[in-house]
Amino acid sequence: MSWFQPRSALLWTYCLISILGLSGLILQLAPVATLTWRDMLAGLPFTLATLVVFGALILHLDRLRARRRIRTPLIMGFVWGALAGPGIAMFANDHNMRVIQNLAGDAFAMNWQAPISAAIVEEAIKGVGVFAVAWLFRPLLNRPIHGLLLGGCTGLGFQVVENITYEANAGLLSAQDDPANAVLVGVVRLLTGITSHWMLTGLAGIGIVLAVARSDWPGRRRAQVFVMFYLLGAALHFGWDAPSPARVPVGSIAARTILYILIFAVIYTWVVRTERQWFRAVVGWAVTTGIAPAGELSTLFSRRSRRRARAAERMNGQHSRRQQVRRQRILLDWVQEAGARSGLRFPP
Repeated sequence: MSWFQPRSALLWTYCLISILGLSGLILQLAPVATLTWRDMLAGLPFTLATLVVFGALILHLDRLRARRRIRTPLIMGFVWGALAGPGIAMFANDHNMRVIQNLAGDAFAMNWQAPISAAIVEEAIKGVGVFAVAWLFRPLLNRPIHGLLLGGCTGLGFQVVENITYEANAGLLSAQDDPANAVLVGVVRLLTGITSHWMLTGLAGIGIVLAVARSDWPGRRRAQVFVMFYLLGAALHFGWDAPSPARVPVGSIAARTILYILIFAVIYTWVVRTERQWFRAVVGWAVTTGIAPAGELSTLFSRRSRRRARAAERMNGQHSRRQQVRRQRILLDWVQEAGARSGLRFPP
Protein backbone atom coordinates (compact mmCIF):
# COMPACT_ATOMS: atom_id res chain seq x y z
CA MET A 1 0.00 0.00 0.00
CA SER A 2 1.54 3.29 -1.12
CA TRP A 3 2.04 6.18 1.27
CA PHE A 4 1.07 8.64 -1.46
CA GLN A 5 -2.70 8.98 -1.49
CA PRO A 6 -3.27 12.22 -3.42
CA ARG A 7 -7.04 12.19 -2.89
CA SER A 8 -6.70 11.98 0.87
CA ALA A 9 -7.11 15.30 2.65
CA LEU A 10 -5.67 13.64 5.74
CA LEU A 11 -2.39 12.92 3.95
CA TRP A 12 -2.03 16.54 2.86
CA THR A 13 -2.84 17.66 6.39
CA TYR A 14 -0.17 15.28 7.70
CA CYS A 15 2.40 16.76 5.29
CA LEU A 16 1.41 20.36 6.04
CA ILE A 17 1.58 19.93 9.82
CA SER A 18 4.93 18.13 9.53
CA ILE A 19 6.35 21.03 7.51
CA LEU A 20 4.91 23.62 9.89
CA GLY A 21 6.24 21.69 12.87
CA LEU A 22 9.73 21.51 11.38
CA SER A 23 9.62 25.22 10.54
CA GLY A 24 8.54 26.06 14.06
CA LEU A 25 11.30 23.91 15.53
CA ILE A 26 13.95 25.63 13.42
CA LEU A 27 12.66 29.10 14.29
CA GLN A 28 12.60 28.34 18.01
CA LEU A 29 15.88 26.45 18.14
CA ALA A 30 17.98 28.54 15.73
CA PRO A 31 18.83 31.36 18.18
CA VAL A 32 20.10 28.81 20.69
CA ALA A 33 21.80 26.61 18.11
CA THR A 34 23.88 29.49 16.76
CA LEU A 35 25.41 29.83 20.23
CA THR A 36 25.69 26.17 21.21
CA TRP A 37 26.25 24.30 17.95
CA ARG A 38 29.56 22.92 19.24
CA ASP A 39 27.78 21.50 22.26
CA MET A 40 25.14 19.97 20.00
CA LEU A 41 27.87 18.25 18.00
CA ALA A 42 29.41 16.93 21.21
CA GLY A 43 26.07 15.45 22.24
CA LEU A 44 25.26 14.10 18.77
CA PRO A 45 26.89 10.65 19.28
CA PHE A 46 24.60 10.02 22.24
CA THR A 47 21.57 11.14 20.23
CA LEU A 48 22.51 8.70 17.47
CA ALA A 49 23.06 5.99 20.08
CA THR A 50 19.54 6.66 21.38
CA LEU A 51 18.16 6.20 17.88
CA VAL A 52 20.08 2.96 17.28
CA VAL A 53 19.55 1.39 20.71
CA PHE A 54 15.84 2.02 21.05
CA GLY A 55 15.13 1.55 17.37
CA ALA A 56 16.70 -1.90 17.68
CA LEU A 57 14.69 -2.54 20.85
CA ILE A 58 11.41 -1.69 19.11
CA LEU A 59 12.25 -4.07 16.26
CA HIS A 60 13.28 -6.75 18.77
CA LEU A 61 9.84 -6.56 20.37
CA ASP A 62 8.36 -7.66 17.03
CA ARG A 63 8.65 -11.41 17.55
CA LEU A 64 6.89 -12.53 14.37
CA ARG A 65 8.00 -9.84 11.89
CA ALA A 66 4.70 -7.97 11.82
CA ARG A 67 6.71 -4.98 10.59
CA ARG A 68 7.13 -6.77 7.25
CA ARG A 69 3.92 -5.30 5.84
CA ILE A 70 3.84 -1.98 7.70
CA ARG A 71 7.24 -0.44 7.01
CA THR A 72 5.74 2.63 5.36
CA PRO A 73 3.41 3.47 8.28
CA LEU A 74 6.29 3.01 10.73
CA ILE A 75 8.47 5.42 8.75
CA MET A 76 5.63 7.94 8.54
CA GLY A 77 5.09 7.65 12.29
CA PHE A 78 8.78 8.31 12.94
CA VAL A 79 8.75 11.30 10.58
CA TRP A 80 5.72 12.79 12.33
CA GLY A 81 7.33 12.34 15.74
CA ALA A 82 10.58 13.93 14.60
CA LEU A 83 9.23 16.79 12.48
CA ALA A 84 5.75 17.73 13.65
CA GLY A 85 5.99 16.84 17.32
CA PRO A 86 8.86 18.78 18.94
CA GLY A 87 8.27 22.14 17.24
CA ILE A 88 4.57 22.21 18.07
CA ALA A 89 5.19 20.87 21.57
CA MET A 90 7.80 23.54 22.36
CA PHE A 91 5.40 26.30 21.32
CA ALA A 92 2.38 24.81 23.11
CA ASN A 93 4.28 23.94 26.29
CA ASP A 94 5.54 27.50 26.65
CA HIS A 95 2.01 28.88 26.44
CA ASN A 96 0.47 26.16 28.60
CA MET A 97 2.98 26.69 31.40
CA ARG A 98 2.24 30.41 31.44
CA VAL A 99 -1.47 29.65 31.76
CA ILE A 100 -0.83 27.21 34.64
CA GLN A 101 1.40 29.78 36.32
CA ASN A 102 -1.24 32.49 36.01
CA LEU A 103 -4.03 30.24 37.30
CA ALA A 104 -2.26 28.40 40.11
CA GLY A 105 0.56 30.71 41.16
CA ASP A 106 4.32 30.53 41.04
CA ALA A 107 4.77 28.05 43.89
CA PHE A 108 2.52 25.43 42.29
CA ALA A 109 3.80 26.08 38.78
CA MET A 110 7.44 25.62 39.80
CA ASN A 111 6.84 21.92 40.51
CA TRP A 112 3.84 20.97 38.44
CA GLN A 113 3.55 23.07 35.29
CA ALA A 114 6.06 20.95 33.33
CA PRO A 115 4.53 17.51 34.06
CA ILE A 116 0.97 18.76 33.52
CA SER A 117 1.73 20.49 30.24
CA ALA A 118 3.96 17.73 28.87
CA ALA A 119 1.43 14.98 29.64
CA ILE A 120 -1.27 16.93 27.81
CA VAL A 121 0.58 18.54 24.91
CA GLU A 122 3.26 16.02 24.00
CA GLU A 123 1.08 12.94 24.26
CA ALA A 124 -1.64 14.71 22.28
CA ILE A 125 0.59 15.74 19.38
CA LYS A 126 2.18 12.29 19.17
CA GLY A 127 -1.23 10.65 19.48
CA VAL A 128 -2.62 12.76 16.63
CA GLY A 129 0.21 11.52 14.42
CA VAL A 130 -0.44 7.89 15.35
CA PHE A 131 -4.13 8.40 14.63
CA ALA A 132 -3.45 10.00 11.24
CA VAL A 133 -1.14 7.20 10.11
CA ALA A 134 -3.45 4.51 11.51
CA TRP A 135 -6.38 6.01 9.61
CA LEU A 136 -4.42 6.29 6.36
CA PHE A 137 -3.34 2.64 6.60
CA ARG A 138 -6.47 1.07 8.09
CA PRO A 139 -6.24 -2.01 5.83
CA LEU A 140 -2.78 -2.80 7.23
CA LEU A 141 -2.99 -1.86 10.90
CA ASN A 142 -5.42 -3.83 13.02
CA ARG A 143 -3.56 -5.76 15.76
CA PRO A 144 -2.05 -4.69 19.11
CA ILE A 145 1.49 -5.26 17.85
CA HIS A 146 0.82 -2.82 15.01
CA GLY A 147 -0.17 -0.14 17.51
CA LEU A 148 2.86 -0.85 19.69
CA LEU A 149 5.26 -0.61 16.75
CA LEU A 150 3.65 2.49 15.23
CA GLY A 151 3.44 4.28 18.56
CA GLY A 152 6.99 3.23 19.43
CA CYS A 153 8.40 4.60 16.17
CA THR A 154 6.43 7.84 16.52
CA GLY A 155 7.62 8.31 20.09
CA LEU A 156 11.20 7.50 19.11
CA GLY A 157 11.20 10.23 16.46
CA PHE A 158 10.02 12.71 19.08
CA GLN A 159 12.53 11.40 21.62
CA VAL A 160 15.55 11.78 19.34
CA VAL A 161 14.77 15.36 18.32
CA GLU A 162 13.86 16.32 21.87
CA ASN A 163 17.28 15.10 22.96
CA ILE A 164 18.86 17.48 20.45
CA THR A 165 16.91 20.41 21.88
CA TYR A 166 17.93 19.49 25.44
CA GLU A 167 21.58 19.29 24.42
CA ALA A 168 21.36 22.66 22.68
CA ASN A 169 19.84 24.31 25.74
CA ALA A 170 22.38 22.63 28.03
CA GLY A 171 25.13 24.53 26.23
CA LEU A 172 23.70 27.80 27.56
CA LEU A 173 24.62 26.72 31.10
CA SER A 174 28.33 26.90 30.36
CA ALA A 175 30.00 30.30 30.47
CA GLN A 176 33.29 28.93 29.04
CA ASP A 177 31.76 27.18 26.04
CA ASP A 178 32.37 23.81 27.69
CA PRO A 179 30.44 20.96 25.99
CA ALA A 180 30.43 18.91 29.19
CA ASN A 181 26.85 19.89 30.01
CA ALA A 182 25.57 18.80 26.61
CA VAL A 183 27.46 15.51 26.86
CA LEU A 184 26.04 14.91 30.33
CA VAL A 185 22.51 15.57 29.06
CA GLY A 186 23.09 13.16 26.15
CA VAL A 187 24.35 10.43 28.49
CA VAL A 188 21.48 10.86 30.96
CA ARG A 189 18.86 10.91 28.20
CA LEU A 190 20.37 7.76 26.73
CA LEU A 191 20.42 5.93 30.07
CA THR A 192 16.87 6.93 30.99
CA GLY A 193 15.55 6.47 27.45
CA ILE A 194 14.12 3.06 28.29
CA THR A 195 11.09 4.78 29.85
CA SER A 196 10.89 7.69 27.42
CA HIS A 197 8.60 8.61 24.54
CA TRP A 198 8.96 5.39 22.56
CA MET A 199 7.43 3.44 25.47
CA LEU A 200 4.73 5.98 26.35
CA THR A 201 3.49 6.40 22.79
CA GLY A 202 3.89 2.69 22.12
CA LEU A 203 1.35 1.99 24.86
CA ALA A 204 -0.98 4.73 23.63
CA GLY A 205 -0.59 3.45 20.06
CA ILE A 206 -2.14 0.11 20.97
CA GLY A 207 -5.39 1.81 21.94
CA ILE A 208 -5.35 4.24 19.02
CA VAL A 209 -4.82 1.58 16.36
CA LEU A 210 -7.43 -0.78 17.80
CA ALA A 211 -9.97 2.04 18.14
CA VAL A 212 -9.42 3.11 14.53
CA ALA A 213 -9.21 -0.29 12.88
CA ARG A 214 -11.61 -2.54 14.74
CA SER A 215 -14.87 -1.53 13.08
CA ASP A 216 -16.16 -5.00 14.01
CA TRP A 217 -16.18 -3.96 17.69
CA PRO A 218 -18.98 -1.94 19.30
CA GLY A 219 -18.21 1.76 19.54
CA ARG A 220 -18.20 1.61 23.32
CA ARG A 221 -15.52 -1.05 23.40
CA ARG A 222 -13.34 0.86 20.93
CA ALA A 223 -13.67 4.00 23.05
CA GLN A 224 -12.80 2.09 26.23
CA VAL A 225 -9.69 0.58 24.67
CA PHE A 226 -8.57 3.94 23.35
CA VAL A 227 -9.11 5.74 26.65
CA MET A 228 -7.41 3.03 28.70
CA PHE A 229 -4.19 2.87 26.69
CA TYR A 230 -3.96 6.56 25.82
CA LEU A 231 -4.49 7.71 29.39
CA LEU A 232 -1.99 5.13 30.60
CA GLY A 233 0.68 6.66 28.38
CA ALA A 234 -0.24 10.19 29.50
CA ALA A 235 -0.32 9.19 33.18
CA LEU A 236 3.11 7.56 32.95
CA HIS A 237 4.45 10.71 31.28
CA PHE A 238 3.04 12.85 34.07
CA GLY A 239 4.44 10.50 36.70
CA TRP A 240 7.91 10.55 35.19
CA ASP A 241 8.10 14.36 35.00
CA ALA A 242 6.55 14.90 38.43
CA PRO A 243 9.01 16.20 41.04
CA SER A 244 10.94 13.62 43.03
CA PRO A 245 11.12 13.69 46.82
CA ALA A 246 13.86 16.14 47.73
CA ARG A 247 15.91 13.65 49.71
CA VAL A 248 15.79 10.65 47.35
CA PRO A 249 15.90 11.89 43.73
CA VAL A 250 18.07 9.04 42.45
CA GLY A 251 16.11 6.39 44.30
CA SER A 252 12.87 7.80 42.97
CA ILE A 253 14.13 7.62 39.38
CA ALA A 254 15.24 4.01 39.85
CA ALA A 255 11.91 3.05 41.42
CA ARG A 256 9.93 4.69 38.62
CA THR A 257 12.07 2.99 35.99
CA ILE A 258 11.47 -0.44 37.51
CA LEU A 259 7.75 0.24 37.88
CA TYR A 260 7.41 1.45 34.29
CA ILE A 261 9.29 -1.53 32.91
CA LEU A 262 7.03 -3.88 34.89
CA ILE A 263 3.88 -2.16 33.58
CA PHE A 264 5.18 -2.31 30.04
CA ALA A 265 6.18 -5.97 30.46
CA VAL A 266 2.66 -6.93 31.56
CA ILE A 267 1.05 -5.23 28.57
CA TYR A 268 3.69 -6.51 26.18
CA THR A 269 3.09 -10.07 27.38
CA TRP A 270 -0.56 -9.67 26.42
CA VAL A 271 0.42 -8.22 23.03
CA VAL A 272 2.71 -11.19 22.32
CA ARG A 273 -0.03 -13.60 23.36
CA THR A 274 -2.53 -12.05 20.94
CA GLU A 275 0.09 -12.09 18.18
CA ARG A 276 0.80 -15.79 18.69
CA GLN A 277 -2.92 -16.54 18.72
CA TRP A 278 -3.27 -14.71 15.43
CA PHE A 279 -0.25 -16.51 13.98
CA ARG A 280 -1.57 -19.94 14.96
CA ALA A 281 -4.98 -19.09 13.52
CA VAL A 282 -3.40 -18.02 10.22
CA VAL A 283 -1.32 -21.21 10.02
CA GLY A 284 -4.45 -23.24 10.75
CA TRP A 285 -6.34 -21.34 8.06
CA ALA A 286 -3.52 -21.91 5.55
CA VAL A 287 -3.43 -25.64 6.31
CA THR A 288 -7.23 -25.99 6.18
CA THR A 289 -7.48 -24.21 2.84
CA GLY A 290 -4.65 -26.31 1.45
CA ILE A 291 -2.30 -23.49 0.54
CA ALA A 292 0.48 -24.66 2.89
CA PRO A 293 1.41 -27.80 4.85
CA ALA A 294 1.59 -27.59 8.64
CA GLY A 295 5.06 -29.07 9.13
CA GLU A 296 7.64 -26.31 9.27
CA LEU A 297 5.12 -23.53 9.90
CA SER A 298 4.28 -25.05 13.29
CA THR A 299 7.85 -24.42 14.46
CA LEU A 300 7.70 -20.64 13.98
CA PHE A 301 5.46 -19.52 16.83
CA SER A 302 8.26 -18.27 19.10
CA ARG A 303 11.97 -17.60 19.05
CA ARG A 304 12.50 -20.64 21.27
CA SER A 305 10.65 -22.96 18.90
CA ARG A 306 12.61 -21.58 15.95
CA ARG A 307 15.91 -22.16 17.75
CA ARG A 308 14.89 -25.74 18.55
CA ALA A 309 13.95 -26.37 14.92
CA ARG A 310 17.31 -25.04 13.73
CA ALA A 311 19.18 -27.16 16.27
CA ALA A 312 17.30 -30.29 15.18
CA GLU A 313 18.12 -29.62 11.54
CA ARG A 314 21.80 -29.07 12.26
CA MET A 315 21.97 -32.36 14.19
CA ASN A 316 20.75 -34.03 11.02
CA GLY A 317 23.42 -32.24 9.01
CA GLN A 318 20.95 -30.01 7.17
CA HIS A 319 21.78 -26.42 6.26
CA SER A 320 23.91 -23.81 7.97
CA ARG A 321 22.52 -21.55 10.67
CA ARG A 322 22.53 -18.60 8.27
CA GLN A 323 20.46 -20.51 5.72
CA GLN A 324 18.08 -21.68 8.43
CA VAL A 325 17.49 -18.17 9.79
CA ARG A 326 16.93 -16.83 6.29
CA ARG A 327 14.40 -19.54 5.48
CA GLN A 328 12.52 -18.99 8.74
CA ARG A 329 12.30 -15.26 8.03
CA ILE A 330 10.95 -15.97 4.57
CA LEU A 331 8.30 -18.25 6.08
CA LEU A 332 7.40 -15.68 8.75
CA ASP A 333 6.97 -13.04 6.06
CA TRP A 334 4.81 -15.43 4.06
CA VAL A 335 2.54 -16.00 7.07
CA GLN A 336 2.21 -12.24 7.54
CA GLU A 337 1.12 -11.88 3.91
CA ALA A 338 -1.22 -14.87 4.16
CA GLY A 339 -2.69 -13.44 7.35
CA ALA A 340 -3.70 -10.28 5.51
CA ARG A 341 -5.60 -12.38 2.98
CA SER A 342 -7.23 -14.52 5.66
CA GLY A 343 -9.01 -11.57 7.27
CA LEU A 344 -8.31 -12.96 10.76
CA ARG A 345 -7.96 -10.39 13.55
CA PHE A 346 -6.86 -10.67 17.15
CA PRO A 347 -7.91 -10.05 19.82
CA PRO A 348 -11.35 -11.27 18.70
